[in-house]
Amino acid sequence: MSVLIFDEFKVGRYEASALDGCPDGYMQLSELGRPFTGGSWCGSSSGPAAYYSETSTVTVTVKLFGSPQIPFAFRLRYRFVSRREAVVRFGSPAAPLERGQVAPGTYCTRQFEECYRKPCRLQSPNYPGMYPRNVSCYWSLRQKFVPTCKHAMIAVRQEAAHKMHMKRSINVAGLNKTARALRAWRDCTGERDHLIFYDGGSTNDPVLAKYCGGDWLPRVVSRGPEMLVAFHSSPFSIPLHSPPSHSPLRGFELDVDVIFADSDSLDFSRHSLKCEFDVNATSPDSDEIWTGRGRKGRLISPKHSLPPNTTCTYIFRGYPGDLVWISFVSYSHRALLVGESAHALLTNGSSSGCSTRLRIWDGNTLVEDKCDEPPKLCDHSALTNSTRVTRPCSVEESYLSTDKSLVVQHHTEDGTALHPASFKLKYEFVDTRLGGDPWSEKESGGPCDRVFRKQHVGEVTTPRNVFLYGRGGARDLQCTYRFEVGVDERVRIILNNASFGINPSCETLTDPHTGRHMCEHYSGSRMAELRVFERPWRDVRVPKSCVCDNSTLSNKPIVFISSSRTLELQFTAKDMNITEDFTVIHFHALFEIVKMPDCPRNQRLRGDGGDVQFANPPVDRADSLCTGLPWLVEARYNRSLFLLSWGAFLPVKPRVDEPTRCPTSNRLMIYSGRPAKLIRVVCPAEPEQKLLAIHVFTEEWWGESLTHILQRPPNFLVEWIGMEAGMAAFSWLEITRSRSSLLQQLQVPVNASANETDLECAFKCPELDACISPTLWCDGKTHCPSGHDESEAECGATSKLLNSLPLSALAAAAAVVSSALVLACLTLHRLRARRRRRLAKKKLLTGPRLLDPETLYFSNGFIFRKQAPEYYITSTDIISEFIRTSCNLAHAFTSTAN
Repeated sequence: MSVLIFDEFKVGRYEASALDGCPDGYMQLSELGRPFTGGSWCGSSSGPAAYYSETSTVTVTVKLFGSPQIPFAFRLRYRFVSRREAVVRFGSPAAPLERGQVAPGTYCTRQFEECYRKPCRLQSPNYPGMYPRNVSCYWSLRQKFVPTCKHAMIAVRQEAAHKMHMKRSINVAGLNKTARALRAWRDCTGERDHLIFYDGGSTNDPVLAKYCGGDWLPRVVSRGPEMLVAFHSSPFSIPLHSPPSHSPLRGFELDVDVIFADSDSLDFSRHSLKCEFDVNATSPDSDEIWTGRGRKGRLISPKHSLPPNTTCTYIFRGYPGDLVWISFVSYSHRALLVGESAHALLTNGSSSGCSTRLRIWDGNTLVEDKCDEPPKLCDHSALTNSTRVTRPCSVEESYLSTDKSLVVQHHTEDGTALHPASFKLKYEFVDTRLGGDPWSEKESGGPCDRVFRKQHVGEVTTPRNVFLYGRGGARDLQCTYRFEVGVDERVRIILNNASFGINPSCETLTDPHTGRHMCEHYSGSRMAELRVFERPWRDVRVPKSCVCDNSTLSNKPIVFISSSRTLELQFTAKDMNITEDFTVIHFHALFEIVKMPDCPRNQRLRGDGGDVQFANPPVDRADSLCTGLPWLVEARYNRSLFLLSWGAFLPVKPRVDEPTRCPTSNRLMIYSGRPAKLIRVVCPAEPEQKLLAIHVFTEEWWGESLTHILQRPPNFLVEWIGMEAGMAAFSWLEITRSRSSLLQQLQVPVNASANETDLECAFKCPELDACISPTLWCDGKTHCPSGHDESEAECGATSKLLNSLPLSALAAAAAVVSSALVLACLTLHRLRARRRRRLAKKKLLTGPRLLDPETLYFSNGFIFRKQAPEYYITSTDIISEFIRTSCNLAHAFTSTAN
């Protein structure tokens, strides 16, 4: 190859705007075997200008027209360079450059293929010297081989300023020192040399950029595996000189890269004529729902360059019940060009006036419209990495649709090759389906509480709504699932799997009393568990099982069949961290409705007292059908309960390594309160063994929760756990305190005689220091643990007298006694009214207006005042009870006589 160095060049005049740019003369260069371009150099050039030939023979032709006064000076040096020495053009022998294959019959048109194997370079003709005039080059870049599941894109760029020298480069005067000068689009007029980048293999494809000078070329990327780069030089020019202080290289060299993206990614547009992306949710029936694949992800603006006036549309399509949640991690746009040359299109009526515009549509509603401004950003999430997790994006930092679809439109007026505009966003399809039916506000206030009434078979899982978990901003989660069935039906639950976090701080143990699963939470740990409850009655809930670790259900599922028509699953997770969602905290269960006869008897008891017996195996059909169903004993208003059974108390929560002291595996579980709380565990013994008798009182009897009795009557819930052959029983009494006992408990001085005290509680179990109903007294059945209510001292004389009298005498006596009791009823009623008027007159007690909790006590039928010279006690309830009892006795005698 030859090197021509023009040390001095003055040939006529150069007129850029003239039709003939060299009217006075010109210089032309031609090479042997290459097409003649016809371009010319003229004018004056200072400094040396170099020309590197492509062949071994170069012809220089200089012509002048006109008078001798036309400037003319011409001094030329030359030398011959071997191919091995031309490393700038061809590369070194060890690392040759791929310059493409020259198309036959053209000056510089070349084809490049498979540029991922070796570095490809797009060099201006005669690089690294000045390129010819009036030349057009077409460089076709194509990637034929594309790996499986990949998509290829072609990128062309040049960051090195010394490799970018084109005619009439921008004058950098006036720009700050950090600015990088560019000329493009509207600056590329006819007299300027320029490059055109086509998004495809022909000139009919969209133009990505038009470049005509500068000290660098931003990366221009095609949408697909083909790109066409066209270079055009003007017919006339001054020789490109090389000042001594600058690089001697002239022309330009562009680097070519091949970019591979995943074929199923959203990094590129699949349509050649439009920029549209469909983001579809994965089918919720697939297992991928748990891994999040397809349901959530990250999306970036296209990796390839966009032509001017392009709108990219992202359509997020969810399934019924989905919401679309997007948050922008970053959003940027900047002009690499300044002034009027920055715009690819003229600002006219068809232009929006925005270099970039972002719109977000929620259905038919426009929820965001930003012109050259960023949207709401959740930029702190960009700081998340393998060692640091940031807080979730809030609603104020993101966008949430109201339906299953959302549309994001991003418009660029000038294209993104020379006016980069990019963004990164996170998207997620939020599944709001819960299954079953919602509860009314009176039944439940939780966001995920559901009731299943109509389905006979189905599944139940934790919600998949991320906003109910820590990753969505929530701290605590509690979901209750209630199953309600009809007559002669039960619920069968199969717990298949459950997860309570990565490292749950709880252990699932076996209750030594019942054999059921129970949860043992570590001290100071957060609570995450799945509990099973039975609801034998609407207002009573009995715990049946609890799971809280990730290994219990890994071996085999837990199967549970309800004993009543209503069953509940309660899933709780508290103090969730910001990384936890339904992929790490969840459970899955199957349910079905099975046919089974209902319990034929009423096991919810009220009244004065009664007895209940248990046996295993069941002795009759009722016992068999009521297996697993507890007994509920409720007191009436302003009364307490006493329970008598036989056996021994066991620790409610025994240690795992503690040996049991009970000879049988049967148990009586005694609960009290609402919600039901286990207060006693009994190792049962044969009934009626006085030495093994055990007594249980409701908690308010000992002064605990004294005000609670006014709002919710006391109750006992007794559950029989029959694991082996055996029997058990319990008796219960509705009791009240005598006046002396109440005053003693409240530490109130007693200003009353013993007779008055006895009058207030005529039917008393001394060993309990409690009053029982008169109907239980001397009824032929022992109710007091000591048998005092049926003792001969209390009932012997009366029984003998009644048994010795003939029927006629008994009838006459009954009539007399009835008349006397009726008279006593009337007299007592008048005495009570008179006493009430007298007390009102003295203003000692003024009825309901004195029921001030600061000045009065009220319990078990007594009202008394504190902070007074002495205490006055009203026994209105005892008088009423006495009158009622007298009338009942009169009626009983009359019935017996008849």
